[in-house]
Amino acid sequence: MSRIGPCQPPQGSIMLLAMSARRFHHLGQDWEAVGTGTGHGVGAGYLPSVNRWGVIFRSVSKPEQGDYRYRGTMSQSDPNGVHVEELKRVLEEVLTIAAIDRSRFTWRTAEAIAKETGIALDRVQHILATTSEADVIQSDVLNPQGHVLFTTQDHFVKTTGDVSKRYSDLERST
Repeated sequence: MSRIGPCQPPQGSIMLLAMSARRFHHLGQDWEAVGTGTGHGVGAGYLPSVNRWGVIFRSVSKPEQGDYRYRGTMSQSDPNGVHVEELKRVLEEVLTIAAIDRSRFTWRTAEAIAKETGIALDRVQHILATTSEADVIQSDVLNPQGHVLFTTQDHFVKTTGDVSKRYSDLERST
C-alpha cells in the first residue's frame, strides 16, 4: 500500500473552498447565511486590507423564495465568526434593497417595504438613508398619500430605460 502525501492542487488550477453556513431565526423565518469567500476593501495609494466579506442568505422556512437569492456583505469571511445581530442587520439591508429591485413598480415607499419585509419602518428608513449596498434615489415628489418614494439607480434604469439618470448623477459627482 502506498502512502499519499498532502493534497496538492494541479498547477494552474483554482482551489474551491467549501464555505460554512450558519442558521438563525429572524423576521419570523429561519435563514441560512453562507459566506462567499470573496472580500473587498477600500483604500487610496496602497493595497487596502479586506474589511467586507460576501454573504448569501436563503430562507429555510420559505424555500419558495428561492435558493441563495439575497447577497450582502459582513465583517468576516465566515458567518459563524460574526455575531448573529450583524447577520440580522445585513439581512434587513439586503431585504430592503431587494424589495425595491424585485418590484414591478419603479418607486416604493418605506411603508410598503416595511409591510412587505416585516422590518420596522424606522429601520427601513435608516437603511434607505445610509446603505452602501445600492445607490438609493429619493424622489422629489411624494405619492398621493404624502409618503416619500424610493428606488435604486439600477432599478430605475431597468424599469424606465432611462440611462440619463445614471449619467446625470455621474456628472454631478465629478
